[in-house]
This record gives sequence, structure tokens and C-alpha cells, in this order.
Amino acid sequence: MIDYISTTTSFDGKDNIFLAHLQEDAAYKSGWMKYTLQGCERLAVWLNHSLQLMRLEGSISYYWQGNNFSFDRRQFVEAINHIKGLLHIDLWKATINAFEYGVIIQVQMKPKEYIKHHYSEPKEKLDLNEKPKDKGNFRWWSDKNVKLKMYDAGRNIEMKQGNHRKDIIRQAGWEDAGEYLKWEAHYIKPESLNKGKGLQLYQLVNPDWDSTFKEDLYLQYKRLIPMKGIITPQDKKDLTTADILLLTMVEESINEGRTKEELKKILYAKINAIPEDVLTKSDKDFRKAQIRKLLSNIRESPESMYDLSDKIQNALEVEK
Repeated sequence: MIDYISTTTSFDGKDNIFLAHLQEDAAYKSGWMKYTLQGCERLAVWLNHSLQLMRLEGSISYYWQGNNFSFDRRQFVEAINHIKGLLHIDLWKATINAFEYGVIIQVQMKPKEYIKHHYSEPKEKLDLNEKPKDKGNFRWWSDKNVKLKMYDAGRNIEMKQGNHRKDIIRQAGWEDAGEYLKWEAHYIKPESLNKGKGLQLYQLVNPDWDSTFKEDLYLQYKRLIPMKGIITPQDKKDLTTADILLLTMVEESINEGRTKEELKKILYAKINAIPEDVLTKSDKDFRKAQIRKLLSNIRESPESMYDLSDKIQNALEVEK
């Protein structure tokens, strides 16, 4: 499902851009004029007549229907053709500066449980970002090409939609008591999908490219690791007081979004902080070895209850 887009279109003297449907917001010394195009929600339209360029930015699904719970390619085409008719300019040839592609999936637990139980490996070089005000309901990971978003889609509907729009979204399949999570890729550099060559707007609705977007969205998810639970030992010799204490710490760390390796570093740091007149270097090394041994005895579940791979794959197969 395509949501937000940012595009740039060139035009020449023969093009007669129609401004009647635009509300002027601001004028800049650079020559750019900012306008608003009002639908169910607003889109930003930027014009620079001296450069003969137009930029269109915003959520096409929100503009067209007031929500992004469900929005297929046919609706996207209708929306772009409608805007094209209003502005009298060919948008399909526009270069894509950025766009979002994602799916909404129904889940069993609160979305924040899935969100906090995902992390990325260092080799992926993804920066984790979240805002305290979101209270664990929204998190994103980013690199130079893409921003990967995971958030509570149902909460968005509850907080941002009025009763009339909620009725419309219910007709699209939303259930008030359901739990919905959105997995979305915001492509900062769309050319990364095309071997460095820019994409044009018409390619967003090309069936072959749609397959590429679906495949990449799934592969982007596989850059994350869903955390696994801890298996409690069944032999009491493996449940000494120290084992139980560490088992509890590992479980709590996982619930807070940390890995066993990160917990080990925290414990090592605590040992290193103790003065050497209390614990000598050999004492510290011995205790670190004990921690390594205790941690090695803790086994994670083979499967993760937070793994969204199958749900995302199924949702992508349904997407048209």
C-alpha cells in the first residue's frame, strides 16, 4: 500500500498549471511558492516558475479518503488522475523524491509488545529512534536509504479519526476491539531500489514494480530480529539461586528490548567499576567467567512469539 509521496515534476511554457484549486500558504525569496490542495486532508504543492518545477508532497490516501487503513493501486491511480485534472499537469512523469510503502496487519497482542521486542543487528547499521511521547507505540529504524516504521495503526485511528470516518474505516475491515500494527518502509532514496537510477511516479503502480516493493518490504523486515523467550530449565541443578537471579534478569532485559549480549556488557561494566582494592583484576576475570558460564546455560525459545514474518508475507499476498 502506497501512502506518503514526494515528487518533482518539470514543466515548460506550454504547460498552463491551473491554480484555482490551490490555497497560497507562503512565498520565498528562492522563487518557490507553497500552496495547499485540500481533499479529505491537505497536500502540499510547491511551484517555482523560474525553474519550471512543481513538487507535490503528502499522503495520497489521506488526501483521497481520509485514512490509510486500506488503499489499493486502483484508488491510488484514481487519486493521482484527479489531482492531475485539477492542476492541468502530467504527474505520472514526475520523479519520486521519497515514498512510503507498507502493510497493516492484525495481531494478537498489543502492538507495543511487538514493537519493543524487535531489534537490529549491528551489521545492519540501522539507527533506532523513538519518542517518549509515543509511549512505545511507535518506533523506527533508519539508514541513509530508508526509514523502517513499526507502529500501532489502531491507536492512530482511535486518536486521529472522528466517528464518521471511523464508520468508513469499519467498512474496510477495521474492528474497534482489534489490534493492528503497521509495518512501513519510508524510502528516503527511492533510487536505491533501482540500482541508483531514479523512479518515476507511474512506476509506483506498475505490477512488476509493485512486486519489487513487496519483496523489498519483506526483506527490510528481515533486517530486524524478533526477540525470543527464555526456556526455564527442568533440572533443579540448573536452577541455583544465581541461575534464577540471572534468568530473571535476562527475561526482564528481553522485555525491555535488550539482548543477552547487551546484558553481559552491563554486568561486565558493573564489575569493572568496582575498585581494584576490593576486587583485583583476577577476581574480576573470575566473576566475568562465571557470568559467561551462567549466561551460556540460558536457552532462548527456538521460535519467537513476536515474529511477524508470516503475517507480513500473508498481508503482501493479499495486497493488490
